[in-house]
Amino acid sequence: MPNVVSRWPPWILIVAGPILSLIVFVVSYELNPLHAKGPASAAAIPAFLFSILILLVSHNLNAFKELAEHRLVSDRIYEAVREYLHVTKVGSPVTAWKYVLEQLPKLQEVRNTSLNIEDELERSEDKLYDTASYAGSARKIAQWTERELRWKDIGDSQSVGRLRKIANVATNPAKPLAHYQYRLIAHNEPQINFILLTYPDGTSEVLFNWDFRNIGEDPVVLLSRDQHIVAMFAIQFEHLWRTASQDHDNMATRSTSKK
Repeated sequence: MPNVVSRWPPWILIVAGPILSLIVFVVSYELNPLHAKGPASAAAIPAFLFSILILLVSHNLNAFKELAEHRLVSDRIYEAVREYLHVTKVGSPVTAWKYVLEQLPKLQEVRNTSLNIEDELERSEDKLYDTASYAGSARKIAQWTERELRWKDIGDSQSVGRLRKIANVATNPAKPLAHYQYRLIAHNEPQINFILLTYPDGTSEVLFNWDFRNIGEDPVVLLSRDQHIVAMFAIQFEHLWRTASQDHDNMATRSTSKK
C-alpha cells in the first residue's frame, strides 16, 4: 500500500480527499446508518463526523506520500554524494584494523604509516594498540610476509617498539621476514596516517583518518577505492619512504647478539 500511494500523482490525494468527504457526508446523511432519531439535523451529525474522518485519512495519506518522496530524494542525494566522493565508512580504528587483518590472505602488498604526535599517543595506545584485536598482529603479519605478502611500515620514535616487534617476531631462522620492511622518520610532525592495500589483480584501496586528535571523540576510518584518491596517498607514501631511514640501532643490536 505505501508503494502504491507513493506512486500516485500529487493532485489525486489533494482533490480526492474533499470530494470523497463530501460524497460520504451526503450518502451518510441520506442513509442515516446510525439511525439517528429526531429532527433531520440529527442525521447530519454522524454524516459530518464520517466526512471529517475521510478528510483526516486523506490528509495522512498525502503526508505519508510527501514523506516517502522526501526520503527517496534524500536517499538519492546520499547515493550521489557517496558515489561522487568514492568514500565509505569502515568504523572505529579497531574495526578497520580487523578489516586489514582479514584481508591479509588476499593481499599482495601493504603500505602502512604509524606516525604519532604526543597529544594523541595515550588515546591511540588505549583505543587501538593495547586492544586484544591488535595483540596478535605481529604474528599474523609474520605469517603472511613469510609467504608472498610484502609489508612496508613507516614509523617514528613513538612507534618504533611496535615495528621492531613485528620485525623480530619470526621464531624460525630459516624463514626470515624478507618481505617485511620498516623505516623511521626522525622528526615528529602531524601526518595523516593511512594504509594502502594492493591486491594481486592490481586493484588498490586506502584506509585513512585513523588519528586520535579530537579529544574525547574517536575517529571514523574511511575507505576509498577511487584510483585518484589511492594514487594521492601512494605518492605521499613513496615520498615518506624515501625520506625515512632504516632502524640502525636495531640492526646494530642484532649484529651484536649474533657474536
